[in-house]
Amino acid sequence: MPGAQGTVRPELQFARCMSNRYKQDSFPRCVSCTRRWAGDQCRFQGIRYFLKDDSPERKIIGISFVENQKPDLPTMKFPQKWNVDLSPQYILRVKRTVAKALLPTLKEEQGHLSIEGVIRRPRESDVRATCDTCNTSIFSSSWMCRICGREACGECYQQVKELTKLEPGARDIDIAAQQAKRERHAHANPFFLACNKRTEHQVSEFCPMSRFCKEELDTAITEMQALLDNDSDADAVQVNVIDPALHDNSAPAASEVAAPTSPQDRDSLISPSQEHENDLSPTTTLDTPATSPEGESQGGHASIPAAASPRPVIEVPTHPIKYFTDEELTDDVFRPLWAKGEPLVVTGLLPKFKVRWTPEYFIEKYGSQACLIVECQTDQNKRVNVRDFFQDFGRYEGREQCWKLKDWPSSTEFSTAFPELFEDFSQAVPVPNYVRRDGVLNLASHFPSNTVAPDIGPKMYNAMASSENPGSKGSTRLHMDMADALNVMTHAAPCPDGTPGMAVWDLYRAEDADALRKFLRKKFKGTFQNDPIHSQTVYLDSASREELYKSYGVQSYRVYQKPGEAVFIPAGCAHQVCNLSDCIKVAIDFVSPENVARCENLTKEFRQQNQAQQWKEDVLQLKTMMWFAWLSCCKQEKEAAA
Repeated sequence: MPGAQGTVRPELQFARCMSNRYKQDSFPRCVSCTRRWAGDQCRFQGIRYFLKDDSPERKIIGISFVENQKPDLPTMKFPQKWNVDLSPQYILRVKRTVAKALLPTLKEEQGHLSIEGVIRRPRESDVRATCDTCNTSIFSSSWMCRICGREACGECYQQVKELTKLEPGARDIDIAAQQAKRERHAHANPFFLACNKRTEHQVSEFCPMSRFCKEELDTAITEMQALLDNDSDADAVQVNVIDPALHDNSAPAASEVAAPTSPQDRDSLISPSQEHENDLSPTTTLDTPATSPEGESQGGHASIPAAASPRPVIEVPTHPIKYFTDEELTDDVFRPLWAKGEPLVVTGLLPKFKVRWTPEYFIEKYGSQACLIVECQTDQNKRVNVRDFFQDFGRYEGREQCWKLKDWPSSTEFSTAFPELFEDFSQAVPVPNYVRRDGVLNLASHFPSNTVAPDIGPKMYNAMASSENPGSKGSTRLHMDMADALNVMTHAAPCPDGTPGMAVWDLYRAEDADALRKFLRKKFKGTFQNDPIHSQTVYLDSASREELYKSYGVQSYRVYQKPGEAVFIPAGCAHQVCNLSDCIKVAIDFVSPENVARCENLTKEFRQQNQAQQWKEDVLQLKTMMWFAWLSCCKQEKEAAA
């Protein structure tokens, strides 16, 4: 191409912007390089061309970007093994789920790819691609600033457009209104429009960005559409394979019990042989499942234990909850119940564990390991070693604080830090096809090994006894998780009054979330700048729960969890926990086909939270997860047919 100095020669930028190779060159550096963001990568490396003249100095006279894109499938190292064989029926379940949820997004991306000037970027393997404004993971239809490399999701780009673009011939009043809007937005998020050298972004500086190969995208859209067109009766077919007991009112598959009125009533649902079995041990006797009362269960009543508070008992109606033994809860029983979005409790897990998950075990194995603990009421934190924390378990005399060792290990994969415990937990979880990290019905199981996969656990949650007294913040405050979750209690010291140890849960239906938010904003007026549930600052004691019920008719599922019991928490269910004794628990997240829509809705809610306040990164990467699940299943089908 002829230019002022002769031929223009393109040179791919194969090093970071701040590399010594480019020290003498003048060109815009990306925000990651100039600000040296830890854990980030250069935004332009490998996708930007420097257009240089043929002078001895090889001066940069222009910039262009990569126009070709390679498909994802050949570059990703997908798993080859699951907890059981990935049979055609499991592949079909996963592919149908992904097609329903992802097809509209892929069709939008098809249009996005046709926009003139689209920049192609390979899908990242070393970092999570997230919007630089709202921290939502970027999967498709994003936009990148050519000057600083900041990337915006489609929603944030539209905001940039609203704040910076004026139509030709705009009136003074329109210009003033836009400026006022920009100032209000800058007050809430001062860095939203920030570009390089203290300049502000303009919409004209953004180019469409895509991580898709057009051929691979077109093929996926065609195959997904064909699958859905030819599979309209699949839901009805699936219902036919569900356990017949679910359709027979005379043979319920689970014990549905009204919530007990107190921890003491919860004890009456457990066999006497369990009363002193508070350590998880291979020799522990099997839990006796809760038995269903005669007739239809009505909402029970829950109260704080008398030993924890001198206040009169306040009875609050609660939803009945279904209890299962591990043997009862098969995939076919679990699926229709889980699709309703209701929490479940599974008993009888103690014999499945081969390791004693006790304070003594952790002191012996990891006693010298440093850890960070948090005081549940004040959020004060301090660094201690594991021995210091666990040696106080069961010793209540003179204790005034409630310390918690949460999300342990905090920065290391559980399977790497505790391989023995990881294997023990994986072998013990109920409905493993859904829950295990390599479960055939866990969409997260398909993440390639050469990418940054979501950290779905397991993680341990070890906390000392708290109380439900007025003003208490419990052990875990009211919040929602981005995905489905399972929490298993593996040890509980006796309660301070000598009764069997346990933790009390309140779980709220997803459809009650809006009413719950209204109640919180009204009761704690002026406390919340953003979402009152996602702020994770409130614990509802019995008086607050009674007020919630009387004002909005909202009641919780009340669960008194004991060692060997697992609580299933559907995505979108707000929940809180108060340990009535010192407890050890382990939890894992999973993404079930039944709850993809709820997970997607939560991702949107978390994005809104991040718009106003940098809160947390979208580590779940739901749409990327589904795309990988689709490619992984297609790969397995091709290999099986070969």
